[in-house]
Amino acid sequence: MTAEGVPIWDRFPSHQRLCINFTLTCNIACDHCIVESSPQRRERLSTEEVRAALSQAWENGRRHVTFSGGEVFLYPGEMCEVIAFARQIGFVVDVESNAFWARSDELARQKLAPFVEAGISGLALSADIYHMKYFPVDRPITAARTARSFGLATEIQFCRSHFRERDEEIIAALAGAGEPYVVLELLDRGRAREMLQVWTGHRVEELSECDDLTTTVHATGDVYACCQLDIGVDQMKRTPVFLGSIRSAESGAADRDRRERLVRAFYDPASPIYFRTMVREHPLFQHLDEERFSNICTFCMQALGDPARVAALQERLDRAPAPAS
Repeated sequence: MTAEGVPIWDRFPSHQRLCINFTLTCNIACDHCIVESSPQRRERLSTEEVRAALSQAWENGRRHVTFSGGEVFLYPGEMCEVIAFARQIGFVVDVESNAFWARSDELARQKLAPFVEAGISGLALSADIYHMKYFPVDRPITAARTARSFGLATEIQFCRSHFRERDEEIIAALAGAGEPYVVLELLDRGRAREMLQVWTGHRVEELSECDDLTTTVHATGDVYACCQLDIGVDQMKRTPVFLGSIRSAESGAADRDRRERLVRAFYDPASPIYFRTMVREHPLFQHLDEERFSNICTFCMQALGDPARVAALQERLDRAPAPAS
């Protein structure tokens, strides 16, 4: 095993991926959590809503689903029900967990077995200073080892902090156990907005490509074109990244599809509205080249938060020739 892991959902291209943020209830409240889950949060999707979302997503070409939270292992009965339904349709299913339940090899097998029987293929875990505030790094290591004994794909996510010594201790523990890990960027979203951070500003040309365009159903019923949600503020809802709500008749499928196509095209290098092209060429976007952004997410919210810019994108996209089939 290598020191650096490969994200397990990269087994599928982004246009085939779906994320269902089943609940905001969590047994812990990590300082960096972008969805701000905690033991006090009660938002949750019903199993009927999840079934409907899965069925529609399958019809729209999605083939891989990740169930996240909150903490999905707090609801094993409901989760195993919707996992089995997803597998019956044909989805490849992964789940994310903080591994609080992996106190020993035996207990980890007991907790994980029903999920395996229901049909999961992969398990994503977290090991960083934010999660290890609540329990030792042995938990995600045990969970990953147990998951592989069931034949599952595994991923341990590590998010760097400003406490380098503690970060290195966690990395050393993962390396000592032979566990690969994926390094995630700390985003200035959710609770991390309140953290004392000095965010580095980047020009548009320095920003990374967006690899988070995964259709995401939030625990509130809201649907987004991106999995990096920041629902503590209304900014996302003022952009086409917000696709509507599964709980509202006003959110038509055609309108959701149109908005999502625009967002995906904005980050597609082959598209006529690719964001770097627009910043170079279009008067409504050119001034963004003089600004600084902490990451691609903050750029996205500013670029797509202006109705005039969104209208210009839609106009150019509508004029473009249809891609050859």
